[in-house]
Amino acid sequence: MTYTELVTEVSNYLENTFPTDVMNTMIKQAEQRIYNTVQLASLRKNMTGTLSANNKYLSAPGDFLSAYSLAVIDSNGDYLYLLNKDVNFIREAYPSSSSSGLPKHYA
Repeated sequence: MTYTELVTEVSNYLENTFPTDVMNTMIKQAEQRIYNTVQLASLRKNMTGTLSANNKYLSAPGDFLSAYSLAVIDSNGDYLYLLNKDVNFIREAYPSSSSSGLPKHYA
């Protein structure tokens, strides 16, 4: 599909015509959303980090895009996969930053 065909299809579907800059923004946003939603195996990367008692953050690699999954390895060597939650959920569920123990969630 060419750019002209795409603009025509979008305009027909939405029953509206848009200025070129608005159409270009919509196309870029759609491309970005597709890119972020489709998890390509070639973009996956494994990383090992170290958690410390008084640091609530884990460093990410420089080319980090988004987390596919996150696990903590306990003292027995077992992987405990964490649940991805919104930051607001974590702050409400664990209001005290002094909480300790193995994490169950990440954001």
